[in-house]
Amino acid sequence: MRKWILLLFLLLLAAVLAGCTGKDRQTDEIDGGVRIDESTDAPKTITSTQIVSFSCEFSTLDLLEESPLGNDVFTLEAVLSDGAVTGSYETYLTQKQTFEADEAFMDLLQKIVEQYDLAQYNGTNYRVSGLPDRYGAYLNILYESDEQIYASNNQDCFLPLAAMEELQSLFSETTNQ
Repeated sequence: MRKWILLLFLLLLAAVLAGCTGKDRQTDEIDGGVRIDESTDAPKTITSTQIVSFSCEFSTLDLLEESPLGNDVFTLEAVLSDGAVTGSYETYLTQKQTFEADEAFMDLLQKIVEQYDLAQYNGTNYRVSGLPDRYGAYLNILYESDEQIYASNNQDCFLPLAAMEELQSLFSETTNQ
């Protein structure tokens, strides 16, 4: 009888130890697994108005509304350094195009950020594993004051359609100048 109890105890111990791999198992490791990181202390208002770095990617592949954006994925980047802006504009269907602009470009960008209150999304990071690339949206804006707006969601695009249209227009027009 003692042998059976000892054997049962060892089997139970082995099962428990097999479940302990030394790393946390995340539910997002499997297809369809979701990871939500909501930074509750991320500010929803930004006092600075001087953007020094802007990076945004958004998808309109699952867009149900009519839009001049069509069905595409847009990648927009701009960095202010020494009074000049270096930026790029790329879509899934076109090659990356770079541009240079003066500091006024960042002022136009800030107007869009303020108009659509993009700071309201700050601190949201939503990730679903197993989804194809190129869905949802990503936004990372760094200000001169070291304030930051960061948000991402690889399932749904959280950006308002009108904001996406204005961002695309600004970057596209600047690239084509």
